[in-house]
Amino acid sequence: MDGQTVTAVCLSCDRSESENPLLQLRFQGEQLSICSQCLPVLIHEPEKLVGRMSGAEDIKPSPHDHG
Repeated sequence: MDGQTVTAVCLSCDRSESENPLLQLRFQGEQLSICSQCLPVLIHEPEKLVGRMSGAEDIKPSPHDHG
């Protein structure tokens, strides 16, 4: 081990775990982090993560049934 600390950052906004709470997730074999403020993007607008998250273009948004 080289003694360096790796700080996790949000896959959407690049904020670190010292700025916002981060949730850990796995997708297509990759370990990712997303902050509590960006979680709705993953759920409702995953197309906004294209280029930041491999396979984001294949994720279907959650339906908006707030009836």
